[in-house]
Amino acid sequence: MSFRSIPIRRLRPLLLAVVAVMACYALALVPREVHPLDLTFNSMLDHLLRGRFDVDPAIVGREGFTVGGQVMAYWGILPALLRLPFTLFPGWRTLDFTIGSCLVALVGMAATKLWTLRLIRTELPGLPAWLDRAMIVVLLFSGAEVCFLRLSLYQEVCFWAALWGALFVAAAIHAQLRGLGRGALLVLALAAGLAMLTRVSLGIGLVAAFGGVLLVESLRHRTDLRGWLATAAAPLLLLLLLGGVTALVNLGRWGDPLTFADYHHYNYNAWYPDRLVRMAEQGLFNLHRIPFGLVYYFAPVWVLRGADGQLLLDATRQKWIDAAELPPSSFLLTDPLLLVLGGLAVAGWVRQSSAHRARSVAIALGLAIPAGLMLCAVSMNFRYRLDFYPLFEFLAFSGLILAARGGPAPGPRWTAMLAIVSVLASLLVGAAYLVGRLGPGQLLIGDGVGAYYLQAFGLR
Repeated sequence: MSFRSIPIRRLRPLLLAVVAVMACYALALVPREVHPLDLTFNSMLDHLLRGRFDVDPAIVGREGFTVGGQVMAYWGILPALLRLPFTLFPGWRTLDFTIGSCLVALVGMAATKLWTLRLIRTELPGLPAWLDRAMIVVLLFSGAEVCFLRLSLYQEVCFWAALWGALFVAAAIHAQLRGLGRGALLVLALAAGLAMLTRVSLGIGLVAAFGGVLLVESLRHRTDLRGWLATAAAPLLLLLLLGGVTALVNLGRWGDPLTFADYHHYNYNAWYPDRLVRMAEQGLFNLHRIPFGLVYYFAPVWVLRGADGQLLLDATRQKWIDAAELPPSSFLLTDPLLLVLGGLAVAGWVRQSSAHRARSVAIALGLAIPAGLMLCAVSMNFRYRLDFYPLFEFLAFSGLILAARGGPAPGPRWTAMLAIVSVLASLLVGAAYLVGRLGPGQLLIGDGVGAYYLQAFGLR
């Protein structure tokens, strides 16, 4: 088929995407006050083009890592590489592309998730209409698309990683519905590799999920292992290539291809010396933090005060956690429909076997790794919630597939209620994130969390 023979309606989504991307990046040309930190990826790209792995210490500031007289950033290099086209602009080093980049990633996330939902609807006409409509609302107006609109360099990294997670989930759902071919494997490998170059916690999960797929499929095709390996060879080589680039960057920064950040050199340690002690005693990740992590992400009572006037779980937080960031939020409120559908998917896998159950379980286990890491991390920041969404959405989409095939599903009223709760809670939490301050939350709510937000919203 020649380009001229392609119907205009098929090109319309691509044209809309191009316009959306151009509009988002055009925001970089709007005059506004620029925070030096938001120019970090400009500096990173400038140095990478000269064969260096450091960044300008005056730009990255406290967020840098001083190693051998040079200052490094720990963020992956992909957001910097995405700025390559803009090196054609005069003075590009001082242009802030952060907001535009965040919006492009957000648009990409929404489009990818809606494409996945449309694929399910196309392949399985039995999908209940109320579930379809509710999922559109939830995917666009709650959760990952709404809660994190405090656009900054911190969010930019997480948004692009979340986009690669959404792309991985889309390929995994495509494989559930249409079979696992070389194309789906290539997308899985590409998403995993790009995530490793963006945010390592999510990258590890996608790589593990991809590895689980390879293992399960190798066992399934053991009678024709040579043919299967021929199918998987190119995707595996692609992932190894991107992994090699990641290892090269790590080597240039830290002198070790397997080190992604060495917090012994973190500049912020000078302001928070207790963090060095906590890291030496307990490490960056520790299973003992999981109970507090579950509270932080699902039941944030840590912001309330007990009868003694102290914050609940204050002793636990001081012992194990560097920072627990505001606003208080719970996935049970911002994403209940995703969680219910995901629970139905897991229950369905337990009750009945299917040809692709083992692969789905392997993917879910891999996607659970980033969530597990965040539950036991030394810092619990609000934006880290984005690492949970690939798991939640993969399980939710899998639950939709089971529902479309006659499996259990919440009724229209329950579905509508869950969607409404999700949207309202996400809007409230997102607004609180916008007006609040970053950093250790316990330092901000001395007069109580209610008083803090009344003042932040200008109501006091």
